[in-house]
Amino acid sequence: MKLAVAACAAMIAATPSVLGGANLDPTVLGIGFICGAEDTPGAAGGSATGVMRAGFGNARIAVDGATPEAEAWFNQAMNQYHAFAHDESKAAFARAAAADPTCSLCASGVALSLGATLNTGMTPADRAAALAEAQRAVRLARPGDARARALAEALTVRYAETEPKGGREMAFAAALEPYLKAAPDDDMIANLAAHAMLIPARQENYAGVEPAIALIEGVLAKKPDDTAAIHYYIHATEFAGRAPRALAYAERLADLAPGSGHLVHMGTHTLMRVGDYDEVALRNARALKVDVETQPLLPTSGSLAQRYYLHNYLFGLGGALMAGDDALALKYADHAEKAFPADAPERSRVISRARSLVALARYAPERALAVPAGKDDPRVLAIYRHYARGEAYAARRNVRAIRREAAAIAALAKAGPLNDYGREMEIAEIAEQVLLGRAEMAAGRPDAAAPHFQRAAAAQEKAYPVIRFFDPPRWWYPVRRSLAAAHLKAGRLDDAAREARASLVEWPHDGLALRILAEADRAGAAAHRDAARKAYRGDPWKAPLEIL
Repeated sequence: MKLAVAACAAMIAATPSVLGGANLDPTVLGIGFICGAEDTPGAAGGSATGVMRAGFGNARIAVDGATPEAEAWFNQAMNQYHAFAHDESKAAFARAAAADPTCSLCASGVALSLGATLNTGMTPADRAAALAEAQRAVRLARPGDARARALAEALTVRYAETEPKGGREMAFAAALEPYLKAAPDDDMIANLAAHAMLIPARQENYAGVEPAIALIEGVLAKKPDDTAAIHYYIHATEFAGRAPRALAYAERLADLAPGSGHLVHMGTHTLMRVGDYDEVALRNARALKVDVETQPLLPTSGSLAQRYYLHNYLFGLGGALMAGDDALALKYADHAEKAFPADAPERSRVISRARSLVALARYAPERALAVPAGKDDPRVLAIYRHYARGEAYAARRNVRAIRREAAAIAALAKAGPLNDYGREMEIAEIAEQVLLGRAEMAAGRPDAAAPHFQRAAAAQEKAYPVIRFFDPPRWWYPVRRSLAAAHLKAGRLDDAAREARASLVEWPHDGLALRILAEADRAGAAAHRDAARKAYRGDPWKAPLEIL
């Protein structure tokens, strides 16, 4: 579909808060959110001492014996901690401790915030400072305050000078276990223990995942809207390979924590895996707007803020491409220049521009061909530029030009090691083989195209297995879909149906794969046609098989 996009000011006026369930077209709504991100005035720096702001979560924790001010800051900090607003939670925990220097839980909060999270590490200086705070929290714990003492003592285990056997995080969770057995309804401690058990999964140690799931499900059984538990449940079910199990929670997280860009985004981890690509594109556009609105008020470091913003950007762009939402994908592509200008961190600038070229190739091929080569472009960006040009030429069925772009990618890959922007060096092999397959399809030789697509699909699935690299996907679509299209074009219906089904296992509700299946599986054609039209924003039959 082609949508004439109005000026950003008009778009913003047409996109009220979604909290009331406004029934607007998702494309218009998503473009409005991105326009809002672009038009929100910035500010120089934030508050290094924290700002009280609602919308980060719904923890309401009574801090026994603390002053009301300390309790308020402790709750603010805990919500920000669970929303991965890392620097913000440090500032708020410090405010809580300063408001009541006798508060054990507040001192524990300071110690907690200095440690690792699922997305951040810990320096030796942080560990030493955290241990001192945890030891202070032990001394401040009042007689009979079992929670404060248990947390403080567990934190001293976590930050011990000698790393405990099995790692700091698992030792921390194990130290909390006796208290949780005695106080199974303490959801604050359960959420902290579950998060700790998930952290080693970032290093592919999944020993804590199943125990964490059990803890989190216990919290959600009592409090199905607990934002911290939902956040960790989404991650835990991803690690366990059972992402759809979190769907009911993921669908409502954004509205439970509307002030946290990360939690507005977070449900899309699950939505991407269940194939709700349209909603992935929309929610990440909303998250971008929230990030821009909140950033000037908060002390997050520039590099970390950029990392999360890039994460949301790539998720949203990927969702728009998979949903076939041309207008929203192009808006994401245009946003890269504004969101990641020349003075932005190089990684954010390079990856956003590289991925945005895919949207131009698919939906504005003339613009893709007009993008000039930069004199000092990192090689990954150059590879994407040649890939985008090849896709643009495929739309024209210019066989010679497609092969020329594939050859340029091969030459770049042979020139030496690539800058590793998140393991994107493997992109070269995938991109080259996809373009060689496109060239054969454009030449009317689907039998010759199939081996190229087979090689590209195998390379994609080896380099970026969905279980580990759907966060967001490193390559923008399942190449196995192109292999299915080649078989269909060659008249091999059984092979086409087999490959389309295989693609749909890990990329469910892909409208273009369903379109192939509708033509290959005649017995189920009507159902597949229906599903394809529901899953795809445009008409899946308008895209020629040669460029699927």
